[in-house]
Amino acid sequence: MNHDAPPTAEELAAVGSCCAAFNIRKASRVITRLYAEAFAPVGVEPTQFMLLAACARQGTVTVGALASRMSMDPSALARNVAILQRRGLLKIAFGADRRVRDLSLSAKGRKTLSRALPLWREVQAKLAGQFGDDRFGAAVEMMKGITRSGEALLDRSLS
Repeated sequence: MNHDAPPTAEELAAVGSCCAAFNIRKASRVITRLYAEAFAPVGVEPTQFMLLAACARQGTVTVGALASRMSMDPSALARNVAILQRRGLLKIAFGADRRVRDLSLSAKGRKTLSRALPLWREVQAKLAGQFGDDRFGAAVEMMKGITRSGEALLDRSLS
């Protein structure tokens, strides 16, 4: 394979039409905008909402476990955690090992999550209605599968 040959028009068209990264990121930007508009009255971004929901589900979770669960880059997680802590939505405590930080929702964080959940449900219902309930559910399951496959490939490349 010649890596120095200029790309053909067909190859470039394939990037937009069948590239997983391009199409997932494009969908992600659109879907993120929908959720961002819905969450605006509550004052959280979609990523922050998901972090609040994950912390609420776990009760107390370490930063490392949350980064892994969310498949987030640790620095991106740290930025969002810092914002949520500054706004009084998350509490951070040192674990038994001082290198470990435990995250939990504050009372304000629980209240914010409670206000955001109906907005999340509304967007979910609108998306499912627009795309079709069965297709929407299948698409979510497919995205979970793509995530697991990508993580497996990343794990192999790191070993």
